[in-house]
Amino acid sequence: MPQVLTNYRNKSTHGWSIYQILLDFVGGVLSLSQLGIDSYIQHDWSGVTGNPVKLALGNIAIVFDIVFMLQHYVLYHGAGAKETTEGEVDPLLENERQG
Repeated sequence: MPQVLTNYRNKSTHGWSIYQILLDFVGGVLSLSQLGIDSYIQHDWSGVTGNPVKLALGNIAIVFDIVFMLQHYVLYHGAGAKETTEGEVDPLLENERQG
């Protein structure tokens, strides 16, 4: 939740990688899929509700990952990065005059 609020206040997702969010999303989907496949094979759907922690963590991860993806790709796409004349994005050092 703190990262969601920070992104909202800055109106930018500049400075962190979306790739970890995408991998976490895939992990959440696979986790929930495993619950469903196991229950289907056993012909007993109580396996889905029988592991409430795994079910809750998978759903929470997916919800937050969707929020992050919306922030990164839709709401604040391209915000925060300032390109210089040399093509460098947010340089560490300011341009100095050489004389």
